[in-house]
This record gives sequence, structure tokens and C-alpha cells, in this order.
Amino acid sequence: MMDAHRERRREHLLLAAADVMDARGLRQATMDQVAEGAGVSKIVLYRYFKSKDALVHAVLDDVVDGILDADAAEPTMWWADRMRLTLKVARTRGSAMRLLIRHASHDPVFGRHFERLTAALIARIEDRQVEILGPSDSVAGKIGVLDASIAAFMLDAYVRWIDSGTREEDERFLTWLGQSVRAMVYYWRGLTP
Repeated sequence: MMDAHRERRREHLLLAAADVMDARGLRQATMDQVAEGAGVSKIVLYRYFKSKDALVHAVLDDVVDGILDADAAEPTMWWADRMRLTLKVARTRGSAMRLLIRHASHDPVFGRHFERLTAALIARIEDRQVEILGPSDSVAGKIGVLDASIAAFMLDAYVRWIDSGTREEDERFLTWLGQSVRAMVYYWRGLTP
């Protein structure tokens, strides 16, 4: 029972920290501000995270793990279904997602989380398109450019959507996103979607 309580509190601290850092800045937010935002003392915060850097790494690991776990949920699941699951993670952890994409991706210390996510997504995108369309000789050696472009497009689209779209419109967004990714893959390969 204590472990469950500790895990719930840790999750609460991660979400609160992401909100404070999203509002104040990744480097500018202080542990005092995070503790205040979480409604706990700084001592409690330090019991869970030994330093601000440890807290930032935990926030970013949490959102990256959530996206990758959702994307790998079912091996037979279609892209659109995986996107539905990953969008849910992005929405639930909106502040952390914004930190990852808009701030950590350019940070020399915290950028490794963005790099880990994009590397995994690029590999998965390549596998999925080869599984659907087979290998392509016409773009041999350049398929990685397409995979990286799709990963960047999707991550940026998610962040922009959680900033401006509503949950009620998520299905429409996912249809648009799926069609956009499909068109990118097909046109890159010289095919008609």
C-alpha cells in the first residue's frame, strides 16, 4: 500500500514539475517553485528527486517512456490506433511533452531524451513502412530522411494540437495526421496514396 501511495505521489510531482517548468522555463524554474506548484514542501520533493536535474530527467523520461510504451502497445495494431494511444499520452502529459519538444530537444544536457524518442520512432517508422509497402529501391539510402521527417512532423503536430485543439476534435486531427503521414510515405516512394 505504501508503494502505491509513493508511486501516486511521484506521478503527481512529475506532472506538477512539468507544469511549473513549462510555465517558467526548463532552466529558470526552481525547486521551490515546483514544490509550491505541487503543494508539498521542498523536503518532500527532495525525498523523491535528489536534484533539479534529476527531477527534469525524470519528467522527460516519463513522457518518453509513455509515448514509446503506447506506440508499442500491440504489435498488430495499425498506425492510426497507435497514434490514438500516443496522442492520449501527449495530452495527459502536455506540459512534459512541450518541454521535451520545444525545450529539451535543444538542451545539451536534457536533449538525450528527445534523441532517444526520435531514434526509436525513426526505427519504428522505417519498419512499419517497409512492412506495409516493402523495401524501396527508388529511394534506397534516403529512406532515413523520410523516417526522420515523419517523426519530426508527428511530434511537432502533437504539441501544436494539444496547444490548440480540443479532445472532442482529436479524431478529426488523427484522421488528418494519418492521411498526411500516408501521403508523405507514398509520395516519397513515387506512389499515389
